[in-house]
Amino acid sequence: MKKKTLLATLTAAAMLAGLLTGCGSQQPETPAPQESTIQTEGSSEASGEPAVSVQDSDAAKAEAFGYELNLNPGGSLNGQYAGQTLTVFCCTGEFSEPLQESIDAFQKLSGATVNLYIYSFDELNSKIALALAGDEEMDITCFVSAYMDTFNSVGQLANLTELSGQYGSPDYNWNGFSKALLERTSDSDGVFAVPYQVCEMMGFYRKDLIEDPAIQADYKEKTGKDLTVPETTDDLKEIAAYFSKSENPDSPTTYGFLSQGVTNAAMWSWMSRLGSFGGTMFGDDWTAEFNSQAGIDAMNYNKSLLSYGPANWNEYGFDEVNAMMASGEVFMCENWSSAYPSINAGDMAGKIGCCVTPGNSPVISGWSLGINALSEKQELAWKFIEFATSEDGEMTRIDNGVAPARDINIQRLMDAGEDVGYYTAITDSLGCDKTCWGDICLPYLGSQGSSIIDTYTQSMYKGSISAEDALNNMESEIDTALKSVGINH
Repeated sequence: MKKKTLLATLTAAAMLAGLLTGCGSQQPETPAPQESTIQTEGSSEASGEPAVSVQDSDAAKAEAFGYELNLNPGGSLNGQYAGQTLTVFCCTGEFSEPLQESIDAFQKLSGATVNLYIYSFDELNSKIALALAGDEEMDITCFVSAYMDTFNSVGQLANLTELSGQYGSPDYNWNGFSKALLERTSDSDGVFAVPYQVCEMMGFYRKDLIEDPAIQADYKEKTGKDLTVPETTDDLKEIAAYFSKSENPDSPTTYGFLSQGVTNAAMWSWMSRLGSFGGTMFGDDWTAEFNSQAGIDAMNYNKSLLSYGPANWNEYGFDEVNAMMASGEVFMCENWSSAYPSINAGDMAGKIGCCVTPGNSPVISGWSLGINALSEKQELAWKFIEFATSEDGEMTRIDNGVAPARDINIQRLMDAGEDVGYYTAITDSLGCDKTCWGDICLPYLGSQGSSIIDTYTQSMYKGSISAEDALNNMESEIDTALKSVGINH
């Protein structure tokens, strides 16, 4: 524990300097200005209203997707926390509104006051680091799961398995979460953050074109193969070429394939192929296993895919990829799962299909809820997380494009007739044997690992260096960074 305490300061400094990666850094909504901190009107301090001191039985009842929900199973919340206050940090965009809805109901049932503070991505990163070091008040945060892992490695998060055992309701179901997500927020001591949202790289394609008999016949004539949703890397390359006017002047789309290429995002394209070529990113001791023949093959393969997209590929981020796909100019793109509502809209509504990224080794990410180890309100903090992440609690905050963290709720959505293709692709992606976490959050170093990997990815894609040199440079700089905080292989 001494090492954890000494290195906590290093972590805070790294997080202050780091930028968010993964699905959180490419949200479809524009972040608020960094200096603008928002305290929601639903909190008692903002509204001037006192916290409810007795249970409101109606607050325990809800309905979503045709299901009648019970938000207070076992009646464990009955106004007993009146007079207590929680402080919660979260991000702008898709996170704040559903979290506020959970807070509103929790306040009525528990009697507590919950103040929600909403920050832009970069400011949230800084605020959390300060709070975990004791320089800012915060009880709970919703944050990128990979960062939660780093915070936990230096003893800054509470052990939620222990808190659940002390204060939890016997009706809380730990078994309903996606295995991949819960493993990311657990260690040998227990769970340190509860999965709140899954976000993963998915394939989005023009299903109206794949199902068109005339296009199917033309593809068969030109390639000798049936036109199907691409599953392998070879499938993707052949189909992307067919739907690119540069390769096939008769193509109904201008481009065959597009993925993100902006700074801190280009790396995800080859990371999504690494597993399909037999590789992995890191070993248990942060050895750079990506520096291998599989890494070389994955980088070279994805560089070749750039020829099937626009020449200014490095200007395309989350929003730009969505807009291009929604315009109908691209046959297939890869983007975070939260992109689906933006793509499957307007003229493209009903024309977009979803699939696992070809090669079956998708990049995944996620956000989770954790408790500050310094918080003096451990019991109340756990009761809120328990409330917000319960099976029925999660159902109240699911919106199309924001996938639930519980497998059981994904199934409930499909049973209710929600977009089966979308949720099937999410489930299949999480079930792949080889997945790769998109947030390279090195111990004590924040997002420095992601920055190193993406910098050399950009250089390699632009032709400045070879794949071999790019991977060697990545490994060398990551090893140097790890040694600076006392980690040696």
